[in-house]
Amino acid sequence: MKKPKLFLNKIDLHIHTTFSDGRCSIEECYQIAKKRQLTTIAITDHYSEFQPLPKRMGKGQLKYYLNALANLSFLKGVEAEILSDGTVSISKKTADSLDIVLGGLHVLHDRVFWNDPRPILNPKHFIEDLRVALIRGMESRFVDVLAHVTWLPEAIRGESRKLITDDWIKDVVKSASANNVAIEISGAWEVPDERFIKESIQQGVKVSIGSDAHEASQIGHTSYAIHMLYRLNIAPDYIFLPARETLY
Repeated sequence: MKKPKLFLNKIDLHIHTTFSDGRCSIEECYQIAKKRQLTTIAITDHYSEFQPLPKRMGKGQLKYYLNALANLSFLKGVEAEILSDGTVSISKKTADSLDIVLGGLHVLHDRVFWNDPRPILNPKHFIEDLRVALIRGMESRFVDVLAHVTWLPEAIRGESRKLITDDWIKDVVKSASANNVAIEISGAWEVPDERFIKESIQQGVKVSIGSDAHEASQIGHTSYAIHMLYRLNIAPDYIFLPARETLY
């Protein structure tokens, strides 16, 4: 396989703005991305269409959001919620109107995956329920990219290597392959690990490059993804891009 070219560091398909929980406006993101010479950029604010959730953009804001993106060189996207039962917080009509839909699971059985130190009494059951929710989310066929797939709540994050088994990885990647979903290599959270990325490539699943930026300094910060692409000698054919974009 050929090594990826340096233009891969011009891609960022996961950026948040003040429409959800980001600190920069869409206009500020545009100026920062331009300064950093990014060429393939998606704004993907958190989105919940069917129920109001904290720091999530609702359906009533969507028109204003898309209008704000219309005159800039951004791909139009959202990060839809994957809920505990695998439901995805977006309709087919909305998904079809966008260039890219990320699926992100942030809360499972009342345990938040960020800044929530509460104990998880049965980690193995929790991880199994996570597997089921992710697979059901992908089976909705609304999701293009699975975001920060192996990031875990604080209480069990240190056990991720043990809890996320090879069989768990194979099952999730198998579903990604069957449902044409790419796996994000997250710049902010530095997941998934080498095992997961290797399994993805082996099963023909593409990988997506995203910073998960929430503030100015994080936009375009995809060094972990670039490092893994080189380290694993991943060919450009395995890099996910929305349909209207090209590497060349």
